[in-house]
Parts: sequence; structure tokens; C-alpha cells
Amino acid sequence: MQKQADFLKIPIGEFIENRTQLFLQLFPSEYRTDKPLISSSLVPKKFLEKIEKSIGYMPEFFIALPMLVFKRKENGECTFYESNSGCTIYSVRPVECRLFPFISDKKVEDYSKLYPFCHGLKAKDGEKSYIDISHLHFRQVANYFGEVKEKGFISLWNKWPSSGVCLFTDQLLGDISEKEFFESIGELA
Repeated sequence: MQKQADFLKIPIGEFIENRTQLFLQLFPSEYRTDKPLISSSLVPKKFLEKIEKSIGYMPEFFIALPMLVFKRKENGECTFYESNSGCTIYSVRPVECRLFPFISDKKVEDYSKLYPFCHGLKAKDGEKSYIDISHLHFRQVANYFGEVKEKGFISLWNKWPSSGVCLFTDQLLGDISEKEFFESIGELA
């Protein structure tokens, strides 16, 4: 995030607090040791109620994908995306953006349908589309979450904003505070 803050000529603390958010994505799971897993007992009750209503049962475990991401506009577009010029920080975009949208726990055939607001997924570079090289990005994403599982979120991010959002698969559950975020990710912190 330092590169982006420097590019915009604002202090890193201001950049993180005003331009980013905590992001926790949850996927139901059986117990396993190969993924960043948390117990449902760590998830705030306000989210558990929505999850149970959505799928009709309460999973005992969740694959938890904790991230730091750029805030989004009301229409879902990245705060740094401008319709007339594209990404305004493209030359210094972070790994998360370089990997987007390959943050899912499963491979998807056409990410442009899953993320219609991302115009970059529709772009072609010569003969090869971004989607054609998705397997490489999927591997990088798996490596990132492997590092979160092994080293913890705090070791990868030394600063973070005071709030964010929580998703269940691709469904927005609601806002999450810094305290709720770190309580939810437990040992992954």
C-alpha cells in the first residue's frame, strides 16, 4: 500500500484508513488442514444468523479469506476506477488487484460474468485474454492464503483500517469492525 500512497502523495496511514477496508470472505467447509479454517464459534452472531437463513444450516467450519482491499463505490467499482480513464493507479496497483478476481476458493470459467463491474476482465491483450492465464493467478492466490495460514494476517499487513465488510461466498453479510474481524479470524490473525 506504500507505493499507492506515495503515488497519490498522501501519508500511508491516511491512505489505509480512507481508501481501504478489511475484507473477510467465508466459505462453508468440513474440517480440513490444508486451508485457512476457522470455527463458526468465532464468527459474529449477526453474520451466523444470515448464513443459516441463506443456506438452511450452520456449518461447523468456514474457510476464511482475510484480506485488505480497496474500498468500492456504491455501484461496486473500485474507488480508483474512473469510467473515462480506467484505473487511476494502474502502474502501482497492488498484488490484490493484479490477482483480482482470482480470490475464490474455486476456479470459475468466466470471471467477467461473476464480476461484471470489472472492465479489465473483458479486455484482451493481443491474442490472449486475462482469463486465459487464470490458472497462474489462481496459484498466486492460493500462495497468499497459504502465507496467511502459516504466518498470520498481521505478519503480512502491518497496518489496516478500522472497519470493513464480511461476505459469505459472494453474498455481502454486512460491515465488520476491526475487533470483529480479528476475533473472527482467530489463529489466522
